Amino acid sequence: MKQVSERLRQLRLERNLSLRMLAKNAGISASALSQIEAGLVSPSIATLEKVCAALSLPVTSLFDEPENGDPLLMPARNRRRVYSTTSHATVEPLARGLSGKKMQPILITLDPGGEVGEQPYVGVKGEEFGIVVSGTVVFEQAGKKYDLGPMDAVYFDPHQPHNWKNADVTPATILIVVSL
Repeated sequence: MKQVSERLRQLRLERNLSLRMLAKNAGISASALSQIEAGLVSPSIATLEKVCAALSLPVTSLFDEPENGDPLLMPARNRRRVYSTTSHATVEPLARGLSGKKMQPILITLDPGGEVGEQPYVGVKGEEFGIVVSGTVVFEQAGKKYDLGPMDAVYFDPHQPHNWKNADVTPATILIVVSL
């Protein structure tokens, strides 16, 4: 999470935004943003999405690095994994380093009881697709809940409030693809 915290601070400073201004635009407190940037707290995935939306960037920009033009190979053993203690989830960006990409695949593993956001949240822009790789999850959108099992998929409008929850006793893994 330290790398994400440092990258978030870097992006804020590049845009000449104060902590208060970015926090206000993201709908969180300045003290919460300060703690996130200092690496003192582990924010939910949804909170990171709010902050990135306020920066007009996809959440994946927290993981991107400069690209060199070579194909991007991401062996499982070498992928960057970030754990959110708030969401009880591990996030693995699967196209880290391609700054000009048009979509972002993300692998999310929710621990038992884990959820992407503390409450339904909205995405920045584009469209989203999710497929449950293993386990079972509850996908919620616009007040409706859908039980999804292995290989069940959903294509949805991320501008409507939505959330992913693992109500089971075993971990669940979801592959989410976000268009940018």
